Amino acid sequence: MKSVNLTGLLPLALLPFLLSVAQVAANDDAFTPANPPEMKPIASHHTPAYRAAKEFLRGVNLGDYLEVPPQYFGRGVRVSAADIAQIKHEGFDHVRVPIGWQHYADPAPDYTLSPEIFGRVDFIVTNALADGLAVMINIHHFDELDSDPAAATGEFLAIWKQIAAHYEHFSEKLAFELDNEPHDNATTALMNPVYAQTIAEIRQTNPERTIFVEPGGWGVIGELKNLVLPPDKNVIVSVHCYEPFYFTHQGATWTRGLTPVTGIVFPGPPAQPLVPDPKLDLKPAMLDWIHKYNTLPAAQNPSSPRAFTAKLKYIRAWSDYYGRPVHLGEFGAYTKADEQSRANFYSTFRQAAEQENIGWCIWDWIAGFRYWDNQNNRPMPGMHEALFGKSNSNP
Repeated sequence: MKSVNLTGLLPLALLPFLLSVAQVAANDDAFTPANPPEMKPIASHHTPAYRAAKEFLRGVNLGDYLEVPPQYFGRGVRVSAADIAQIKHEGFDHVRVPIGWQHYADPAPDYTLSPEIFGRVDFIVTNALADGLAVMINIHHFDELDSDPAAATGEFLAIWKQIAAHYEHFSEKLAFELDNEPHDNATTALMNPVYAQTIAEIRQTNPERTIFVEPGGWGVIGELKNLVLPPDKNVIVSVHCYEPFYFTHQGATWTRGLTPVTGIVFPGPPAQPLVPDPKLDLKPAMLDWIHKYNTLPAAQNPSSPRAFTAKLKYIRAWSDYYGRPVHLGEFGAYTKADEQSRANFYSTFRQAAEQENIGWCIWDWIAGFRYWDNQNNRPMPGMHEALFGKSNSNP
């Protein structure tokens, strides 16, 4: 998960806290084919979706940019054509572009999108495609849909109808992701028919466009078992994973005090036991986690690959059984972690995902989980090697 670091956007900033709760509650470590009977496996693994998935193997999110409301645009992250070119040079093959389209929509009944947002998105899409990158655009932080899916579905469909018409003739390397991290009342069960209806609408103008969908519960892996997709052979499923959460979100100010402890290394255990400040008044769950972090050997330590390897194997097993490629749309570690631990984490996570043949997309390019150091015009220490396995001697 991630945050939007702008004053007045506290509800968005609490997303990681709720995501963590959902991840802890989800039993996503052991795969059994348990989806509802309406979810029919696709026998062939040579579908358009599998071909398209090869374009989305190593990506980066352009986070904290176009998903913010218009009054905040330009106050924080800005993405330039030079950024897009650098992303390609670093070795990424795609960008994921979070977009708050709903902030630019007129009222009912038409929900007409402003030319302003199309212009901003077109700038990213056209530059990225020109540089040979695949592109995924989505609807991000649509809070009304999460709160009341029935009431907001009309707007959701109207927005996608306009997006689909606008990009009808764009390159097939442009993909649509329907909704980022549905949660709260937008459960997987409720989103299943909404997705089917939206896919049918998009297919009116984009019969061959690749479409990504996320399950509910903030897009967590454990919700894959509740997903029901139409028999469309160019749909890719996307999930998010920020485990181990106490490491990846250490020091974050937007988690309602859930992750105040810093100095957590990856992998654990630490050379010296971590002793948190008693004034922090930590929850029992974190105290228990820290005890295990301080005492358990590497193979059993909670700040280790053990936090995510079984989840990634679950993704692969689910994908193989149901014949649907799965993409890891977000993972990352906040910059409050030390540089070496961040590099260790990204390297280990990336290799584990690639071991399961899962394409990935880090959060993010130049915001709070950043890959790129704008001030020094280079990757953050160790990040290029962590993600690509080699140094980049020609920045």
